[in-house]
Amino acid sequence: MMNALGGNGVAMGYDQVFSALQTGVIDGAENNMPSYVFSNHYTAAKYYALTEHLIIPEVMMFSKRTWATLSAEDQNLVKKFAREAQLEERDLWNNTNSRRWKRPRRPAARSSKSPTRRRSRMPSAGVGKYGPKYADMIKRIQAV
Repeated sequence: MMNALGGNGVAMGYDQVFSALQTGVIDGAENNMPSYVFSNHYTAAKYYALTEHLIIPEVMMFSKRTWATLSAEDQNLVKKFAREAQLEERDLWNNTNSRRWKRPRRPAARSSKSPTRRRSRMPSAGVGKYGPKYADMIKRIQAV
């Protein structure tokens, strides 16, 4: 993905990113705000750009075999509570990101937070190659 965005991507274990930022082995890393803060990357990274170019959903899964053994009433309860958990997780994520955005300010760091979502303007790595197969799904995601 980094190469598609014009960078020079380097494969590296997440546990190596902080020291690589400190020593200058890498110039930056692609992560979300909680990772940037909780891993202390903000103390070593010179910049943070909130581009929202990649947003990975948190997925809830349920065994199809087990699902089939549940009564319709229990299936409806699972769906109801899964939806409530989804909304709660989204609120927690947004609140965490909002609070964390304020924390990583330090004199040497330059932050840029786009006032509008930039996903639609970011280059779409792989869309040309994989897009036709997933065109309907891509349209649904872009509409969010």
